[in-house]
Order: sequence, then structure tokens, then C-alpha cells
Amino acid sequence: MRKLTMIILISAVVISAGLPASAGLGAIKNRTAVVNAPANATVKITSFKFEPKVLTLKAGTTVEWVNDGGRHTVEADDGSFKSNVLKQGEKFEHAFAKPGKYPYHCEFHGAKGGKEMAGTIVVTK
Repeated sequence: MRKLTMIILISAVVISAGLPASAGLGAIKNRTAVVNAPANATVKITSFKFEPKVLTLKAGTTVEWVNDGGRHTVEADDGSFKSNVLKQGEKFEHAFAKPGKYPYHCEFHGAKGGKEMAGTIVVTK
């Protein structure tokens, strides 16, 4: 009976913590869990800014920039990615495979180094 109670208790903690059932006691004890990264993340282009300005995600995630108005571009400061000119309703996607910081800007309304219309993607392992 005690063993069954313990199993039920552990299951309830795992479920309420949002951990996968396979995480086990080690994840609860150490307060860590491996959670699958979302396949996609979205940055909105609106009012001459990128929202969010800084986006942190796991390696392997694809970011989709969605233009809510005007004419804009998405261009990495280091030139590693660049969109065409995006009109309202258009989108641009880029997959981030390696950890690092990826600053970017709109070539019309921003500049390298985080000036004006700019943002940063932070990729973790």
C-alpha cells in the first residue's frame, strides 16, 4: 500500500510540474527537465519594431518573422540570413542550428549593433 501511495504521489508531482512521465525522481530532485523545443517561434514585425526584441530558444528551432504592416526586411548583422522585402502579411523563416547570439535588423529602419529597428535571437543548446 505504501509503495502504491508513493507511486501516485510521484506521478502527481511529475504531472503538476509539467515534466514528462519518463523524467523520474532525478528530475524532480534536481529540479531540471528535458523539454522538447518548439518547432517554431514567431517574431512580429509591427510599428517599426520586432516583438519580442530578444527571443531565446533552443538549437533546432525555426523562427518565423510575420510582417503586420509596412515594408521591412530581416537581416542578420553578420549576413548569415536575409529576407526579401516583406510587405504586410508576408513571412520569412530561418532555422537556428547552433547555439549563439544572432543580432539582426531591418535594412530600411535599423542598423547593425542594435540600432533602431533591431532584435536578437539567442540560441541555447
